[in-house]
Amino acid sequence: MSEDAVNPFVLRVEISAEQVPRLREALSANGADGELARRAVDVDALEERLRAEQAELEARARRLTEREAELGSSNELTASDRIRLAQRRQAVEESEQDLETREHQLLEREAEFEADVLWREERMERWRAELSSLEEQLERRERDLGDYVSQLQGAVNGGGTFPAGPGVAELRRSA
Repeated sequence: MSEDAVNPFVLRVEISAEQVPRLREALSANGADGELARRAVDVDALEERLRAEQAELEARARRLTEREAELGSSNELTASDRIRLAQRRQAVEESEQDLETREHQLLEREAEFEADVLWREERMERWRAELSSLEEQLERRERDLGDYVSQLQGAVNGGGTFPAGPGVAELRRSA
């Protein structure tokens, strides 16, 4: 193999943007005008877009640098930060008011529940007292009835006179 096959010859041509119109004229005279003209228009459009994007990037970088300098030099909050903090503060205050309202409602319900429990306990105590009174009265009547039955049995077995039964007045007194 020869040395030229291993190291092929490369020809490089640099064309600046200023040379594009002259190159276009030279190539159009050659007969390849249609394809080259289309490509040249595409290149021009791409170059214009590239310049616009570079200008946009430079403007953004400048604005960013200005904002960084502004934020770095001042300890004050920006307007958007103040608005955001005010909104958060308002939300926190509303939450606190809601919590206070709920707490107040809970305390009211708890007080109502305690009052209801106390009222029920008092009512149960009255019922217990009434029940114990009725139980005592029932025991007394059972004793009186037991005594009367004993007297009747003694009269039946002994042939004596029958004792007088408890009267209506006596029953009413014991009731």
